[in-house]
Amino acid sequence: MDSRAVRTFRAFVVVTAVVAIGLGIVAVVWPRPSLVLVALVFGVYLVVAGVLRVVASVRGHGTAPSWRWTSGVVGALVGLAGLVTLLDPAVPLLVYAVLAGVAFLIEGVAALVGAFVGHPGSSRLPSAVSGVLSLIGGVVVLTAPGLALTVFTVFSGIALVVVGSATLLLLPPRAALRRGRAR
Repeated sequence: MDSRAVRTFRAFVVVTAVVAIGLGIVAVVWPRPSLVLVALVFGVYLVVAGVLRVVASVRGHGTAPSWRWTSGVVGALVGLAGLVTLLDPAVPLLVYAVLAGVAFLIEGVAALVGAFVGHPGSSRLPSAVSGVLSLIGGVVVLTAPGLALTVFTVFSGIALVVVGSATLLLLPPRAALRRGRAR
């Protein structure tokens, strides 16, 4: 690889790592506003995707009418979901938290059933522990969905800071790159 390509790649890695660290710090310091911002950006995406799908269904000359109708209806629903998100970003966040809580409960029940009836390739005790922890997690998330989202955001922010920092720390120093080119 030539030196210009290496410098470009290195700059890309440094910039993305610094952005990850910055976003991680913002998520840790301001978790709720970070969640709202993500929801708003997602809402804009849904509106644009919905409109584009409706336009594609209207302009889809030569395609099957069933596809055009399906695409148009789906586009309208996606756009509507985006508008709801833009009007009140807490609604989709709450729905996400409730779905996550329900998923924890379902996973917990499945793990407990597997622990009691036996599941090939897994031990009963870890399955039972996993099931109980999943049930507890589901109850906690469903009882306090706002807190669950805040904790998730803080942990995600910490992960971004750790990954960004590790990327910078593991990046070979410039001197090593120059020594490699001299050989």
